[in-house]
Amino acid sequence: MSKNISKVFSEDQLKEREISKSKKEEESKKRREELTENRARGEENRKRAEEALEKNKKKKNSNYGYQIMFGLLGALVIYIIAMAFMNQAPALHKVSVIDETKIEDHNSNFQWKQGPSAFFEGQTLADAKKLFVSEFSNHNNLQRCHLDDTIPPEHFHYKEQWPHCVLPVQDTGKTCAASYAFALSSALAERKCISNSEEHATPLSAQELLSCDVVNNGCKGGFLNNSLDYIRSKGLVTEECYPFKQELTKCEGICNTSERTRFDSYCLLYGEDEIKKEIMKNGPVVSTMQIYVDFLNYKSGIYQKGDEIARFSGKHAIKIVGWGVETEGDQIGTKYWIIQNNWGSTWGDEGYAKIAFGQDLFFDQFGYAMRVSKERTVETIIPEPVAEESADEPNVNLDLEDEKK
Repeated sequence: MSKNISKVFSEDQLKEREISKSKKEEESKKRREELTENRARGEENRKRAEEALEKNKKKKNSNYGYQIMFGLLGALVIYIIAMAFMNQAPALHKVSVIDETKIEDHNSNFQWKQGPSAFFEGQTLADAKKLFVSEFSNHNNLQRCHLDDTIPPEHFHYKEQWPHCVLPVQDTGKTCAASYAFALSSALAERKCISNSEEHATPLSAQELLSCDVVNNGCKGGFLNNSLDYIRSKGLVTEECYPFKQELTKCEGICNTSERTRFDSYCLLYGEDEIKKEIMKNGPVVSTMQIYVDFLNYKSGIYQKGDEIARFSGKHAIKIVGWGVETEGDQIGTKYWIIQNNWGSTWGDEGYAKIAFGQDLFFDQFGYAMRVSKERTVETIIPEPVAEESADEPNVNLDLEDEKK
């Protein structure tokens, strides 16, 4: 075959033919390589497109999820706002403490009973909340009471143990947050009577703590430890020497006397056993308690705060004077504390209340005891008069809905 071709084409023509053939083969090879590359590139682009499509689907689904979630949250917010407007609590200054209908409803559903008192007659919750401004600033470095190993009995009331030393229930007045001053001055007078085996207790001046203890805020509230420090340092005159006048803001008008009562020291009591031991040995213990709205109309029985009852944010000073346990036949019932309040004798059980153990009302967790070892008298100490208090309202709040709500 090659011989026949050589006869037809010259040598130069054969070379050109070979060159042309080689070029065609190279071009064909390049086209195959390009085709392979294009296929590979196409496959890669297809995979990228599929991945992008999958991501887009996930993002779309996720967006739908967020849209659903935010939609539900929005609906919930709208519902809450609507319910708030529908069930909006009335302003505190419009809610009377004494509501006969609510008292009757309570008494038909609870074992302990409510009843109206002269102290809260005509008062609103806004008036009441101004009274609860008594605290104890801190317990740091405060000496703990030293007690013996006496086992307290099941029942004890200081009225039965020292009836001659028990003072009448006091009344702080409807507009004066003076519970800290009354509780301390009363407890000191009774403890002095017990310690010195006196025939009767001589009332001491709460007004001196309100007007002359410049560290506290008079009828706008105060701290128990500030008043305790004042009494330990300067003592108190008698109630007769400086009677209670809640409108008095200056330290003036004390009678001319050299007789003042003070104590040696005060200490901190922790928990049920320590408080009981201290009371049965030395007399009433002072503490502060949290006040719930239903307690304002307490009348009798063993108080147990109701469910979902609003609580005032401040505290109220009281005296713990005993304890007991309710028995039903052979069954041991509810354990309770006995406190003496300072809202007058028409409140509660002639000014006293029984309060069930274990309600986290604070007063049964910490108590403060004044130790009076013997009668103490000092020279007359008249503190410098203080500037008249501002008429501004104290900054106190309720944990329940405030008036602005």
